[in-house]
Amino acid sequence: METKYSIKDLEHLSGIKAHTLRMWEQRYNVMEPQRTDTNIRYYLDDDLKRLLNISILVKNGVRISKVSKMTDKEMYEKVLELSSYKGDYVSQINSLKVAMLDFDQDLFEKVLNTAIFQMGAEEAFKNIIGTFICEVGVLWQTNAINVAHEHFISNLIRQKLFSAIDQLMIGASKDDDIYVLYLPDQEMHELSLLYLYYYLRKNGKRVIYLGQSVPHHYLYSVLKTTGARNFVSVLTTRPFSEELSKYFQEIDTMFGKEDCWFHFTGFQAMEASYSSDVDATRFRYFKNVEDLKGAILSSVEI
Repeated sequence: METKYSIKDLEHLSGIKAHTLRMWEQRYNVMEPQRTDTNIRYYLDDDLKRLLNISILVKNGVRISKVSKMTDKEMYEKVLELSSYKGDYVSQINSLKVAMLDFDQDLFEKVLNTAIFQMGAEEAFKNIIGTFICEVGVLWQTNAINVAHEHFISNLIRQKLFSAIDQLMIGASKDDDIYVLYLPDQEMHELSLLYLYYYLRKNGKRVIYLGQSVPHHYLYSVLKTTGARNFVSVLTTRPFSEELSKYFQEIDTMFGKEDCWFHFTGFQAMEASYSSDVDATRFRYFKNVEDLKGAILSSVEI
């Protein structure tokens, strides 16, 4: 079943303003929207992919009048040609979206490998992959992509992150705080957590990486064994909204009067609320993974 997009959805996903898109439709016939029974326009997957390619080409200096005359094949070939980094992160990110929607590993590899070669792994992950991961999360939450898309692109990014992590030679001081990175029980969306792991390790932080689907009652033993007092997690789909209050209460009860803190980001974390029985100062929330990363890496106490 194809996803239906409004013109505002396309604006958000492509970076092209809705009024510009309407003008392109009228002048250049770049797309033909479908209509509902009540005459409301909507767009399909192929429209989104075409618009993402158009966005890449226009941002790289190709006139819309010329782009509008290209076939989909010609657009694709031109996108490949322009996939090297030229200071335009939006184009690179949109290219990765096209690669995801088309299950195109070759395009993914060309875009990311070129960026890594030209700016280095750290900058490529920060400026391209970090933003892309956040946008994949939005696409997933709004049902703009399905589980096959998410798994395909996640596995490719995971491979790149593991490769970069394996090459890190930076050691951490034994006097530094330890950050325990984990995902809640049944949470499998690991990309943001791996992204955090790479950057914390890259910047000399002490990290214990537990990964996917960790029941929270195992975390107390980590504190007792290692002395770790900072726990970091990304709540993308779990716990469910109706389970969040209980989740926080159980953590708060389990850790009692221990001086430890939980740092959360992710879609579900934005839904967090507490009863008066929970020590709210134990739980800290961040709008996105970049804000969380910045807080940990900054010199101020998070």
